[in-house]
Amino acid sequence: MRKKRTLLLTTFSIILLLSGCINKTVENSGKLDEKNDMKQLIEEQEIQIKELEKKNEELQDTLSSIKTDLNYTKEEADYYNQLIDELISDYSEAQLEDLAKKLWDYELEVNGLAVPKNGIVEVQKNIIEISLIQSQPAYVVLSDDIFIRGKISDNYNDHLKFNSNPSETYYTDGTVVTGVHHKFVNVEKGATISFSITEELKKRLGLDISEITIKKN
Repeated sequence: MRKKRTLLLTTFSIILLLSGCINKTVENSGKLDEKNDMKQLIEEQEIQIKELEKKNEELQDTLSSIKTDLNYTKEEADYYNQLIDELISDYSEAQLEDLAKKLWDYELEVNGLAVPKNGIVEVQKNIIEISLIQSQPAYVVLSDDIFIRGKISDNYNDHLKFNSNPSETYYTDGTVVTGVHHKFVNVEKGATISFSITEELKKRLGLDISEITIKKN
């Protein structure tokens, strides 16, 4: 009986000892895994930092190149402005106004295509969009009072007169290009849309006629 009790105690002690060793091993293993995870995280962050530093260098090089190009462009613009000033210094008032008119450009389009000289347009689509676009140069080489004289009189969009009301009218407005757009939707086959333009606009566009006719085929 005593031997049996001794054996049980010995067995229990061994189990406790083994359990403690296992727990310690598991604990050490957990710490090792945590250490490895931290090391991997640091390595990944170092790689990201190097990539960001490389991108920053590339951006700095690009910025430096842009600044160089901008300075060159400014110098070139100053040179040509000075040259133009010398060329037009002897221009009369009429010559300056004629030059100003050439700096303002006008386009009349139907579904993105220029209206021909005879003013007759044939389309296939049942949506017809008529656009009048006004453009001016990005750099003005004339004084403001002369330059503005080259613009078409009043508002350019007032130079179109429709015989029927468009389904929709909207405007586009950019720094140097603006436009007015008149849209007709669900135009039936065989229908005709007509509108007139002023004599002033006709001359600017180089058209032979002031009555524009659009035929839906």
